[in-house]
Amino acid sequence: MSGMRVAIVGATGAVGRTMLGILEERDLPLDELSLLASERTAGTRLRFRGREHTVGLLTPDALEGVDLALSSCGSAIAQTWVPRAAEAGTTVVDNSSAFRMEPWAELVIPEVNPEALERGAKVYAVPNCTIITALMALAPLHRAAGLRSVSLSSYQSVSGAGAKGVRELAEQIEKLHGMEDDLAHPDLDALPVGEVFGKTIAYNVLAKIDVFDEESGFTFEEIKVQREAKRILSLPELDISATCVRVPVPVGHSVSLHATFEQPFSATEAREVLSRADGVQLRDDPANDVYPSPLEAAGIDDVLVGRIRQPEGHDDQLLLFACGDNLRKGAALNAVQIAERVIAN
Repeated sequence: MSGMRVAIVGATGAVGRTMLGILEERDLPLDELSLLASERTAGTRLRFRGREHTVGLLTPDALEGVDLALSSCGSAIAQTWVPRAAEAGTTVVDNSSAFRMEPWAELVIPEVNPEALERGAKVYAVPNCTIITALMALAPLHRAAGLRSVSLSSYQSVSGAGAKGVRELAEQIEKLHGMEDDLAHPDLDALPVGEVFGKTIAYNVLAKIDVFDEESGFTFEEIKVQREAKRILSLPELDISATCVRVPVPVGHSVSLHATFEQPFSATEAREVLSRADGVQLRDDPANDVYPSPLEAAGIDDVLVGRIRQPEGHDDQLLLFACGDNLRKGAALNAVQIAERVIAN
């Protein structure tokens, strides 16, 4: 496609900046780049391919004439402009949760359900960052043995709440530095609490991401994970449950998975399948302390998978652990990969 105009919406945020960096690393063809953001950060200058670009203000007309928009803004903002831009002819790859379950938008992980890219949508939704990490590990195994059920526990970094979440963790660590012994008998009322997480995140884990659904008791993060897995895998009857937890890690989401398959499937067979899977690095050598961790996954494109083992007496079940960079594969990279495939088609 010649003369292609590309925009990044939400360019000054953590994911937007990561998308800009990934576009610079990869060979996405573009002739004109527009960077857009809210009033708060419009006017910021960002470098791309050797020159500075001034970030413009996202307005109803800012996407006029844009061929491809990569979006990383909140759902409420995305709802104000994405449908209009798509109707006007812009192909939108959106990182928010606004359109993930809409039948007219495609929910895509290119390595998992590339067939969704063949249907000619104008809006492509990037899935929840946690389910991307989980399905990069599970989908190759599903293709080999048929996934029947999965129980998922996540350990999600503070950058999943944006740059302000990282700042809140850093500020709380600084405030509590030197007080580690006191945390054995903490004065809960004296602990630092910020606006992002609602409880102390430093030296703590929080079993709450997003708000609770009063009826089911699940958080909406857990509900999103469950719904999106079924749609991406085209398994509407998949038996899946999730517990999503925030941990004091700057970057990198981790998932613990307990999967049941339609047929016996050994850990050895699973390692062989995953060793050949696109976008996956097998890190599974316990004798030599080789297993995934979020720091090892941070800054790389692949999802790390390891700790593969079989519960005793259950030859159709596997336990495994996976880590992925939530800003790259969990958001920005997945969006750019979708764009690359759409352009190639």
